[in-house]
Amino acid sequence: MTRYSVPMTALPTVALQQEPTTDPIGVVISSSGQDQVLPGNCFDLNVTISNQGDKSAVIDIFLDELPVAIHPWCPLTQTQLALDPGEREDVTFHFDVPPNALTGSYHYWLVVDAPEHYPGKAPHRYQHHLNVLPPSQDSPQENTPTFAVEPVTTHLKPIKVLPGNPLQFQVYVYNRSDRVDRFRLFCPDLPEDWVTINYPQGFRTPGLAVVETQLDLNPDMEGVILLTLTPPVRALAQTMLVTLQVKSENNPKLKLLDVLYLQIEPFYEVTTHFRTLVSRIQQQSGLYSIQTTNQGNTERTLDFQVIGLEGGNLCEYTLRPESLTLAPQQTLVSEVIVQPKNPWKQPLFGGGRVIQFEVIATDPDKKPLVENPMQGLLMWEARPWWQILPFILLLIGSFIGLMWLAWWLLIHPPAQAKVLRFATESSAYEAINGDTVSVGFEISHPGRIQQLEIMGQSAEGDLLSGPLIYDLSGKTLPPELESFCIERRQSLTCRNVRTDARRAGEYQFILNVIPKPGRNATPTQAQAPLVAISPIPRPSILELVPSQMNYVEAPPVQPSDNQTAATAVSSNADTDEATSRSANESDSSDRKPLPSLEEDPYIVRANWNISHPEQLMGLQLIVRDAQKAVALPPQIFDFQEGIPDELEDFCDINQNSILACSNVPTGLKQAGAHTIELGAIPKTTSSTEEPILATTDPIQVQARPPQVIQFTLNGDPILAEKADYLLPVDEGEGLMEIVLGWKVENNPGTQVMLMPAPGNVETQGTLFVPLSPDPGKNVFSLQVTNSAGESLTRSLTITTYDPTPENPTIIVNTGDGDQAADGASEGGGEAGQSSGPPVRSRPGTVSPVELPPQFE
Repeated sequence: MTRYSVPMTALPTVALQQEPTTDPIGVVISSSGQDQVLPGNCFDLNVTISNQGDKSAVIDIFLDELPVAIHPWCPLTQTQLALDPGEREDVTFHFDVPPNALTGSYHYWLVVDAPEHYPGKAPHRYQHHLNVLPPSQDSPQENTPTFAVEPVTTHLKPIKVLPGNPLQFQVYVYNRSDRVDRFRLFCPDLPEDWVTINYPQGFRTPGLAVVETQLDLNPDMEGVILLTLTPPVRALAQTMLVTLQVKSENNPKLKLLDVLYLQIEPFYEVTTHFRTLVSRIQQQSGLYSIQTTNQGNTERTLDFQVIGLEGGNLCEYTLRPESLTLAPQQTLVSEVIVQPKNPWKQPLFGGGRVIQFEVIATDPDKKPLVENPMQGLLMWEARPWWQILPFILLLIGSFIGLMWLAWWLLIHPPAQAKVLRFATESSAYEAINGDTVSVGFEISHPGRIQQLEIMGQSAEGDLLSGPLIYDLSGKTLPPELESFCIERRQSLTCRNVRTDARRAGEYQFILNVIPKPGRNATPTQAQAPLVAISPIPRPSILELVPSQMNYVEAPPVQPSDNQTAATAVSSNADTDEATSRSANESDSSDRKPLPSLEEDPYIVRANWNISHPEQLMGLQLIVRDAQKAVALPPQIFDFQEGIPDELEDFCDINQNSILACSNVPTGLKQAGAHTIELGAIPKTTSSTEEPILATTDPIQVQARPPQVIQFTLNGDPILAEKADYLLPVDEGEGLMEIVLGWKVENNPGTQVMLMPAPGNVETQGTLFVPLSPDPGKNVFSLQVTNSAGESLTRSLTITTYDPTPENPTIIVNTGDGDQAADGASEGGGEAGQSSGPPVRSRPGTVSPVELPPQFE
């Protein structure tokens, strides 16, 4: 896809503002401070912050004195960065200019400061102007030429190149004017030896190619300019912004600009040259130099260490300096001073003593470095002749004991092989890296050794490694030790001899030296210091808590419409059709679709954090009740292939390699006190390791309060908690019946009692109750109790009376059911205020309250 540039009048000028490298905070801004934008367009202010100091710092970046009018254009006006030394990061302030923005210039400041870690440095303040152009400058003219560069680069995806390698770009130029034009390409930011620009060749005469210095384009034509960028071999590793400029011959004032983002890759090459300055000494010190040259394009740091070899323990070594920091293409020199420690060990006569040592260079930053040990020799010459004179006199004085000395030398037992050094090559190993313990040792008089045996034991003496047996009875070393040992006439030095110890634990390595048969043949044993192989880290449950400590029990599942209708017909056979239809419609309106497990607001959820998730095989989630019994089937999550699908929406591994899970549904909805137990199953375990378990504090799921959905008398709902009804009866009439109906919320553990009879009943049903024809009071109570012991009572009082007594009185409902008033008119008024109308009257007649008012 071809990307064309726009004229400079519509493209914000891109410039670099960078602080001197001595400043601990480096700032690179992708703006010159004068930015132009059209209404309805966007503008991004990119800032690159680098920590060039020697310590970590928290750096504040914010926009200061931002005008109120453009405050809504930029939602992010301040941020913070935590950077280590040498680290850098980008920050973008995005301005979204609305289409109705007023034309004008808006001033603000960009401030960069680290007051906490660099208190002595003044804040970096950069003034910027955001110029909103008139709407007439919304787009460039159609006849303005444009150009595009391929491949396309951005500050997030710069193109990478190694020093010395060419990098080619194609610049597509499009002449949209109605005139023939000539275009030239310039790279003002790069040296001339970096840039090669090739224009299309022309043919002025047949067969003769002419090298063009410009691109000729007819109207509405497109041409290609080949741009080749070749960073020199000594180019430093960095990210560069290269400005490309295309100039038109017809319109010299028009400048078409674009930016290339180049990232010069680092390469590492360091050479060291070891020189001997003074190597033959008597009283003075030996002097050597190490010349180090950094031929790469990045800064390098080398640490030097001197290791004494044969006779090396006789001297002290001094490095000045011990560490070198070299800039690219820089050469530095470090001196090595060798000084004998004990002057009395200087040879008395002869050719002197040869002392060997080795200088090793290491890179503390772990950058590639060619291993090139530098070996040095020091000749410690014999003392001057005048210092030997006392020894000559001593030899003459001891001539008398020469015969005894000769006897001692002839019959003295041969030298015994001794272990001079035996230790592991490292003080610690890790089983997760597959490390194997390696040992090194030095033994004197190797010609007296018959066999070597290396074994590893635990602290209690149990055999954990080996034994490894090496036969040294021959004239040459065994093949197993040839690549690890150096045999001299008086010593055998072995390094990095691998053992078979790779399991986690502590090891005590023992070296047994078995001498050859003969006089003074005594076996020798040496022990190395304890060394440990760290076990593979086990996952650990850092935190296990519920999403919240208190929950409310989930409401019961409402039955379907068909089930509600069938229940209503079977249990309310005597109720009228309208009442049944009303109950069905009420049940249908209360019914709601069941939420899924992830959306259920009543389900108990858990949060947990687990370290080392890469060593996790699975998790087991168990819900227990107050008696520690398993309340729900355990949930098992398999982590062998990463986070399982059922936890993908709830879990994630953060930047600290910790498995963080939030709002994981446990399936618990029942009321009561429960605990959640989480068990972690590691990939590697043994019978001696304790299980990885964590348990939450008791979680209270509160029971739903008892609720009476429906309480009816003969199909009519009873709305009051204590309702009173009047019922006229005739003496001598047989038993009459009423129909009580009820429906309560069917929560787990809910108990329903209908008193005085039959007592415990179902949560939904009807009951035919016979009433005595004698006047009196009948009290019925519906009591609902939930699993937490909370209760709700609805009562109904039915008062029966004789409508035609000898002394006419009408029983009136006064609210408490215990009082009556005389008089037909007075009774009629009170009857209208009762809790409900009379339930039943004499067939073929009307009750007193149904009679119209009459004169006395």
